[in-house]
Amino acid sequence: MNPFAFDTSDFQFLLDTVGETVNIDNVSKKCIVQNEKVGDYEDIYIYTLSNIQRGNLILHNGKNYLIVSDVTEGKQYKKALMRKCTHTIRVMVQEGQQILIGTTPWGEEQYKTTDPVYEDFSCIVEQQKVVIDGGQIRTSDSEILVTLQDNKFTRKIKLNDIYEVAGARYKVTHINYTKSGLIILRCETAVV
Repeated sequence: MNPFAFDTSDFQFLLDTVGETVNIDNVSKKCIVQNEKVGDYEDIYIYTLSNIQRGNLILHNGKNYLIVSDVTEGKQYKKALMRKCTHTIRVMVQEGQQILIGTTPWGEEQYKTTDPVYEDFSCIVEQQKVVIDGGQIRTSDSEILVTLQDNKFTRKIKLNDIYEVAGARYKVTHINYTKSGLIILRCETAVV
C-alpha cells in the first residue's frame, strides 16, 4: 500500500449514488454538477474523477457549458467552474476544394469547386459595456466578447472575419489566446 496515495473510494461512492452522466468533449463521463447558480452568470461547479481542463465543452441537461476556470485538484476529485453557452458561432472548418471532374475533348482538365464546410461552435457572448482605451473610459453598445473552446477549427478564426452572432453581424477586432483552452474574441458591429 502506498502511504502517499489518496483513497478516492468516498468520492466514487458519491458518483455512483448521486452522480450523473454528462458529455465532456463528446465523451460520456460520470460527475456531480452543483445545480445552484454561482454569480451573475449561469455558472455551476462540476466535480469529477475524470481529467478536465479549462476549455472543455460539457453537455449537461441538454445545454452546453464551457469550463472557464482553472481546475482545482482536491485530494479526491477535480473541480471546475463552468458557464452556460449563450450562442453559437459558425466557423469555416474547411475551404472549398477543387475536384477534377474530367477532361474536355481537347485534353483540358475540368474542375468543380466544392462548397466550404462550416461548423457551429457553442460560445459565451457578453456585451462589452465599459472599455478602458488608452487611459480613457468609454462605453460601447457595439462591442461584444465571444468566448469559445480553443481547438484546431476555432484557431482558423482571423482578425477582420465577420460572423453573425445574436442576429447581428460582428467583425473580429482582437483575438486573445492568454487563457489556455479558450479563445476570446473582441468583436464590433460590422459595417455592411
